[in-house]
Amino acid sequence: MPNIPAIDGLRAVAVLSVIIFHADFLNMLPGGFTGVDMFFVISGYVISQSLYTRSDMSFTAYLADFYRRRFLRIVPALLLVLLACALVSAMFVPQAWLSMQNDRTGLAAYFGLSNFMLAWNTDTYFSPSTQLNPYTHTWTLAVEEQFYLVFPLVYFVWLRFRQRHRLAWALLPLLALASLVFSVVQTQQSPLEAFYLLPSRFWELASGAILFQLVATKRLVLPSAVTPAVLFGGFALVSGGLIFADAKHFPFPWALLTVSGTLLILAAVIQKTDTPSPLLRLLRSSPATYVGRLSYSLYLWHWPVLVFLRWTTGLEQFAIQLAYPVIVAALAAASYHWIETPLRTGRSHFQRHAWVAIAACLAAVGLSWSGARWVSENPEALSLSQTSDAYIWFSRRLPQGPANEPIGDLSLQGRQLFVFGDSHAAAYRTLLSLVSRRLGISVVEHERGGCAVASLIAPDPQGACTQARNEALRDIEARAKPGDIVFLASLRMPELAGRDWVRGDETVLNEALAELNPEQLDGARSSAEATLTRLMNAKVRVLIDAPMPLFKAPAYRCSDWFNRMNPICAPGFTVERDQIEQLRAPQMALLEHLTQEYPMLRVWDPLPLLCPGSTCSAYDDGKPLFRDGDHLSGYGNRLLAPSFIQVLLNGWRRTS
Repeated sequence: MPNIPAIDGLRAVAVLSVIIFHADFLNMLPGGFTGVDMFFVISGYVISQSLYTRSDMSFTAYLADFYRRRFLRIVPALLLVLLACALVSAMFVPQAWLSMQNDRTGLAAYFGLSNFMLAWNTDTYFSPSTQLNPYTHTWTLAVEEQFYLVFPLVYFVWLRFRQRHRLAWALLPLLALASLVFSVVQTQQSPLEAFYLLPSRFWELASGAILFQLVATKRLVLPSAVTPAVLFGGFALVSGGLIFADAKHFPFPWALLTVSGTLLILAAVIQKTDTPSPLLRLLRSSPATYVGRLSYSLYLWHWPVLVFLRWTTGLEQFAIQLAYPVIVAALAAASYHWIETPLRTGRSHFQRHAWVAIAACLAAVGLSWSGARWVSENPEALSLSQTSDAYIWFSRRLPQGPANEPIGDLSLQGRQLFVFGDSHAAAYRTLLSLVSRRLGISVVEHERGGCAVASLIAPDPQGACTQARNEALRDIEARAKPGDIVFLASLRMPELAGRDWVRGDETVLNEALAELNPEQLDGARSSAEATLTRLMNAKVRVLIDAPMPLFKAPAYRCSDWFNRMNPICAPGFTVERDQIEQLRAPQMALLEHLTQEYPMLRVWDPLPLLCPGSTCSAYDDGKPLFRDGDHLSGYGNRLLAPSFIQVLLNGWRRTS
C-alpha cells in the first residue's frame, strides 16, 4: 500500500513531544510523555497496513515474513544503543545504589522485558531513579515487542475469515475493550504495572489496527469537506494530552484523550485531498517527514544522552543545553542512515530470507547480551572514575575467611547479630563482614531500601514496608536467643542533598528542622516503641546507631574531572558540626527517652569518629567517609569497625 508522508510527520510530533518533555525545556509540554501513546496508535495502524496484503500467504510464511521485517526494523539500532549504554555506563557512571537496577533493565531490554524490570521496581516513571537509568525508555519497545507476539495471530484470523465470520471482526475489538477495562482497574490498584505493562496498553495499539481495518474495507470514509475539521479536532485532543495529562492517572483516563486525537488525525491524513489544510501541509513538509523517519533512532538516543549528561556535566549549563539536541540529532542521523536503513531495506541473502534474517538477529542479540552482561559484572575494567576503587568507595560483603586478629572470648560463643533497617543497614556491609570475621559470630541481615526502622524523624513507612518489617521481626523472634543483639540501622536525619542551597545555609537548615515537627516526632516515637516492644518480648538486646553526619552533595557523583563541574556538586562536602548537632537534637532527646523506657536498648554514636572537629567532611585525608550524601563508604566502614566491635563485646560481656 502507498506510503503516507503525513504519518511520518505525525511521528515527528510524537517524538519531539517526548524529547521536549524529557529535556524539561521550559516546562512547555508537561504531558509530553503522551507522545508515546501517539506512537502506540501509529504503530498499530502501520503494522496492520503492512500485513494487509499478505493474506494469501500460509500461516508459517506470514509469521516468518512478519518477524523478519520486525527484527530488521528494531534489532540493529537497538543493539547499537544498548551496547553503547553499557560501555558508557561502565566508563563514566559510578557504581552506586542505582547500578543493579540499571543493569537489570538494560539486560532485560535485549529480550523485550525491560518494562517488567521497571514495573517491579518501587519507583515511578517520573521518579529521580528512573531519570538516572539510561534504559528507562526501552519500556515502550518492550510493550510493542510483546504486542507483536499476540497481534499477528489475531490479525491473521481477521485477514482469512473477515468475509465469512463476524467473530473475525469482533476478536480484536473485544480484546481492546478487555484491555481498556483492565487499564481502568489497574491504574487505580497498581499504577506502575498499568503504566509499564502490555495488558493495560494493548487497547492503544489495537485502536490503530482497528482504524486501519475500517478504512481498508471502506467501512469508514471521511467526506473531504469534514477532513480539515477532523484533523483540527484530533490535534486539539492531542494538544490537550500534551499540556494537561496527569501522570498520577495514567494510562486511564488521560490516555483516552491522546489515543482519540491520534485516531482522528490518522483518519484525516489518509484521505486523499486536492486542497490540504495548513496542518496537513505541515505534516507533509520535508522537515517533518524527515524527522518522522528519524523518529525511531531519535527516540533510542535521546534518553541515554540526556541521562549521561545528567550523570556527568549536569544539564543546567546553557552550553550543555545547546549541545544536547545537536548530539542527539547527529547520533540519530548516523544510526538511521548507516545502520537502520541499510539493514532494513537491503536485498542481500541474509535480509531476504526470513529464517536466515531471524536467526542472525537472534544470534546478534545473544552475543550482544553476553557482552553487556560481562561489562555489567566487570565495570571496574573499563571505568574512568576514581570510584572504581570499590575497596575505598563502596560497602560490600567480604568473603568469609579467618581474621588477621580474631577475638577469642567465651561470651561470644553461639551469639548472633541481627541487622534490621533500610539502605543504611546495607551501607554497613563491610563493617558487618569484619564483625563476623573477628568475632566469629553469625550475622543475619534484614534490609530493605526506603523502609526505615525506628527512624526517629517520622512514623516508619507503611505499605510494603510494613510487610517487610513484620517478616523481619517474625524471623528475629523465631531465631534469636536471649542475649542476642539486634542492630537497628536506618537514616535518622532529614536529608541535606538535593536541597536548594543557593538560598543560604540558614534558610535551608531551618526548613529541614521544621520537618521535625511535634506530630512527626510523636509518630516516630510510636513506631520506635512498637518495634522495641516486640524485641523486648523476644528477650534480645538492641543496639541503635545515633544520627551520623550527612552532606549537601553526593561524593561519588563529583569525584572525577568529567563530573566535578556538575551543579549538583556546588554545595560542597563539608558541614559545620554544630549544624549537625542542631539537626539531630530532637532524635537524640528521643533516644534518651527510649533508653530509659527500654533497659535492653543501647546507643552507639559514630559522630565523634566521623566528625572529630568543628567541621564535618565527607572526606578524611582524601579518602571518602561517605559514598553519597549519607551512606557510608567502604573506608568509612573500616574506620568505624573497631568501635562497633567494642560496643558489641561490651554488651555481650555484661550478659555473660
